[in-house]
Amino acid sequence: MRKGFTVIELLIGMAISAVLLSGLFAAIQSSVNAYERSSADGVNRLTSRLLVERIALLVRTGVSFGPLPSNATINNLSSDTLEITTRSGQQITVTWNSIDETLEMDVDGVSSTVLGGVTQDVGGVPISPFLLQFEHGTSLQRVTINLAVVPDPGQATAMDGTADTLRLSASVIPRAQLY
Repeated sequence: MRKGFTVIELLIGMAISAVLLSGLFAAIQSSVNAYERSSADGVNRLTSRLLVERIALLVRTGVSFGPLPSNATINNLSSDTLEITTRSGQQITVTWNSIDETLEMDVDGVSSTVLGGVTQDVGGVPISPFLLQFEHGTSLQRVTINLAVVPDPGQATAMDGTADTLRLSASVIPRAQLY
């Protein structure tokens, strides 16, 4: 009559426990990674939408805009840059940097990157981030913002495949043109 377990029974129990715990750890790690990826993608999308809304607000409330066409007969101007002067005199320039694939904002000489992953390439076709529509080459009638943003590749895995491009568009009329 024996009391307790033999060494072999204990080793088998520990081996089974180790296999179960390693499987549990892999499942938990996988869900943490998926959460991090979806959070990063969500933040990227939210930041992109908020930035487009901010630029649209600046256009609505701005008093002067650039760049101006080189000729007064040109009414549509595609540009990588949008210049805005606010009512308070603040000079804001939003520029797409094609080398770094970033959107940069300069406010009164202080420049910063506000969005990364701005490729401006949709299916192999390059698109312009800003289309300025003028009347008589000087009076801005409308700005169309058209951004193509890809999710952060640092958060992608082999299971994700190719990243979808996030397209953000807005068409904005300055308030001065509405009245």
